[in-house]
Amino acid sequence: MSTLELFPLGTVRGDDGALVIDGASVTDLVKQFGTPLYVYSENTLRASCRAYTQPISELYPDSTVMFAAKSYLDPTIASIVGEEGLGVETVSGSEMQTVHRAGISPELITLHGNNKLIDEIDQAVDLGIGHLVADGIDDLQLIAERAQRSNTIANVLLRLTPGISAHTHEYIRTGEIDSKFGIPIANGQAADAVRLALSLPGVKLVGYHAHIGSQIFDVNPFKGNIKALIDFTIQMEADTGYFPEAISPGGGAGVRYEEQDSGLSPESLVKEIAQSLIDYLPDTRRPHLILEPGRSIIARSGVAVYTVGTIKRIPEVRTYVAVDGGMADNIRPALYGANYTVVLANRNSTGPTETVSVAGRYCESGDILFNNVTLPELNRGDLLASATSGAYGMSMASNYNMALRPAVVMIDKGRARLTRRRETIQDIWNVFPNQY
Repeated sequence: MSTLELFPLGTVRGDDGALVIDGASVTDLVKQFGTPLYVYSENTLRASCRAYTQPISELYPDSTVMFAAKSYLDPTIASIVGEEGLGVETVSGSEMQTVHRAGISPELITLHGNNKLIDEIDQAVDLGIGHLVADGIDDLQLIAERAQRSNTIANVLLRLTPGISAHTHEYIRTGEIDSKFGIPIANGQAADAVRLALSLPGVKLVGYHAHIGSQIFDVNPFKGNIKALIDFTIQMEADTGYFPEAISPGGGAGVRYEEQDSGLSPESLVKEIAQSLIDYLPDTRRPHLILEPGRSIIARSGVAVYTVGTIKRIPEVRTYVAVDGGMADNIRPALYGANYTVVLANRNSTGPTETVSVAGRYCESGDILFNNVTLPELNRGDLLASATSGAYGMSMASNYNMALRPAVVMIDKGRARLTRRRETIQDIWNVFPNQY
């Protein structure tokens, strides 16, 4: 396959060798918006949404796809996923308010979080969002208390821990019993939570949720998750008479960051989850299905672009190529050891190549964006572009070293919209009261 197949749909090289994303030349975008720069393809984003909504509407019509906002959110992204018929799963009051202001109906908003703040719960209750996901007994009781104070009923999903190990990085596993997320099934706490939820005024127990992790390439853990949820459902119906209106196996489908990655297509995942529900439950007892993909919707649509600066060659050791971004706009390589596919973006090169480590500009030895990658011989001022960069780069960006977070543009048929302006030093100074 071509490396460009990891970039947004239809990415090509122009006559001058520059990458062209959704009809827009990277070199032209950089002249207009500078670097570091995050470039998103609207066409690819919409296609990724439809890769979930189209098969699930056929295989399991009583369903909702919720975009996981933590993967990356801005008002433009929220509007696009809403236009494609998706709801949005949020994990903070800020995310919740942003998607609501972007036009997402409250009933299509979910609030997660292992330690929801009181004002976040109050906001969710006041908005009348579709679901609050209770992450523990204490969380459930707080939701009930705040709903009672508002003289309303909060729709609740219980987040369960099914005890399933997903073969992914330990920092993004969430289904094992030793996790800060969820209520364990195995030790009886989940059953206690169901009984409590059924008795508490102020809440309506709508169903069960379990998310086992992220960047998972094998369908079997997902099938195991569904089986655990159904087994628990059958047990609790026998014990309490309660049968859930909704079941959510979360998200977590793995995406391709490098050519050798297999990935897990949304179509394959949807098919396995829908078929598992159909197999495990009779026709008359099928709950509403809620899926919560994030990375697998947004990742491929985004590209990060950097400008090459200092090149440091240490004979018989390593060549470092420094760029004008780094861990402040993409912490994943330093945090998870994540790998990306990176290419020379401003020109063709038929000359020699070399193995280099592309370093960020921040004051950490671990600030290496792309380690031991093969690239054409580079010069100061060249542009590098990394594929599959739409998820968790900007959403985890920081002001480390008082860095200014990058601009973000959305491309649609060659037209670029600035959807997030580059930060300025005044933005930094504004957080210090009465100082500047």
